[in-house]
Amino acid sequence: MTLYKLTTYSSDAVFQCVIRLSDNACIPFDPSNTDYQAFLKYQAEGGKVYGADEEIPVINTPLPADE
Repeated sequence: MTLYKLTTYSSDAVFQCVIRLSDNACIPFDPSNTDYQAFLKYQAEGGKVYGADEEIPVINTPLPADE
């Protein structure tokens, strides 16, 4: 499951990028960035995007067995 969190890196509290929590990648708001496009698709499909001040819940979902 991919989760995203908006983050701020400036004192004016403007969102600067989105963090992909699976690998802590900082994805810039750039329409030509494929990771940003994946984020937009995830968000459009109703995926949860956490705010900068929200706590991320611990999700203990086991991986499926190898086939």
